[in-house]
Amino acid sequence: MWLKEEGFKEMLKDWWQVGVNKRLAVDRVSFWDDQEQLRVLNGQELEARKEAREDFKKWALMKEISWRQKSRETWLKEGDKNTRFFHRMANSKRKRNCLTKIKINGLWLSEEQEIKRGVVRAYQNLLSDPDGWHLSLNGLEFDRIGVEEAAGLEVFSVEEVYSALSELNGDKTPGPNEFTLAFWQFCWDFVKDELMGFFKKFMRGEDSSEA
Repeated sequence: MWLKEEGFKEMLKDWWQVGVNKRLAVDRVSFWDDQEQLRVLNGQELEARKEAREDFKKWALMKEISWRQKSRETWLKEGDKNTRFFHRMANSKRKRNCLTKIKINGLWLSEEQEIKRGVVRAYQNLLSDPDGWHLSLNGLEFDRIGVEEAAGLEVFSVEEVYSALSELNGDKTPGPNEFTLAFWQFCWDFVKDELMGFFKKFMRGEDSSEA
């Protein structure tokens, strides 16, 4: 199994840290850009934003170099036999992720801009507050949850997440990010902070799609 290859975990840890540092730099740049929209930044703040941008460039370049090295090593090791396979995989994913037409309210839309506008309008109509009668809950009594149930709604602890993760079958089909559960189990020591960040966002009801 590739996870057990000698030196793989150390290489993956370095690559993961580059990705984390890149995301942190992006967050810092976004923060200062947002602040500039609200007020005029002073000299120290402008310098901080400049440093954040330089950090982002550095980590982005390191990640690109890392991937180029891996691609070159794979090609040298496996030869041309990988080329057709990777092209097929890329084309397959591109086709799978491409939406060529959609039917909304009985009408087929095929133009890209029509599809975008149609989807937006459909969800706006679905989620908008309709005029007219509204359900009133005044005077109704609801059951209350107990202490044990309330505890189950608390933020997950690191121990709880790791325990649950360890009990899962690591060889199941990869998730949307293409990582199997075995990856998260094997690399827990350096991916746990990011994984816990995902759960914290989830518990706060925030968008966790980028986590």
